[in-house]
Amino acid sequence: MSSTRRARKEEQKEERRRFIIDAAWQLFQETPYSEVTMAQVAERTRLAKGTLYLYFTTKEELFLAVVDQELAKWFHDVDIHLTHFCASRGEASAARPRPRRGAPAAPAEDAAASVASILSTTLAARDAMTRLLGILHSVLEQNVSYEAALRFKLSLLGHIERTGVLLERCLPSLAPGEGGPTLIRMYALLIGMRQVCDPSDVIRDIRSRPDMGLFRINFGEEIRASFALLLSGGSAPALASERLGAPVLRGIGSAERRRPEG
Repeated sequence: MSSTRRARKEEQKEERRRFIIDAAWQLFQETPYSEVTMAQVAERTRLAKGTLYLYFTTKEELFLAVVDQELAKWFHDVDIHLTHFCASRGEASAARPRPRRGAPAAPAEDAAASVASILSTTLAARDAMTRLLGILHSVLEQNVSYEAALRFKLSLLGHIERTGVLLERCLPSLAPGEGGPTLIRMYALLIGMRQVCDPSDVIRDIRSRPDMGLFRINFGEEIRASFALLLSGGSAPALASERLGAPVLRGIGSAERRRPEG
């Protein structure tokens, strides 16, 4: 097989893979995850069910790829907003008269609130994606191959590292290297808040009682407030880099990234 034909075949496989992911994503927006089946995805794509399993060995692996795709779109959107915010902040700073010696600097809370608003608004606009993130660790990462899980984590790590650098540029209170760990904390806040905001039918009925107002939470508003508090605080010690796995992953060659023995 010529290299051109081989490349075309790989391109066709990738196109079909994206086609399957898009179909699963559309189904999830119409049907709860627990009710989506691989048979429905096959019907939506007009592919044989067995063909789906050539690309994704489990339903969880398929939806892990869906999360990866949608997170990539979100990070891209956030990076654009943060880049514009940093640029506008720099222009405003250059146009502002230099403060007198000893005068207090502009409050960092303004920048933290603006960045929190960017992150929370873009997340609130992606309700289906955040619902998937709410089951990411408890469901989607529980029945996947080592290779699929590693591919997802490496992709996520790349996004976090790039956006973390932008976060540091926008928020001078963050020291170099603190952007990534801060995003990890925000990620944990997001998952927890998403789970709190998606109760069972019984709990939803209980929350409708007049005396249960404390438990009626607006996801977008609470995420914005939580992010603003986290970003304006900035005093928590950074996560050890080993916990993020970056040095370890950078040191592993692609040929060595295989399933560990045992």
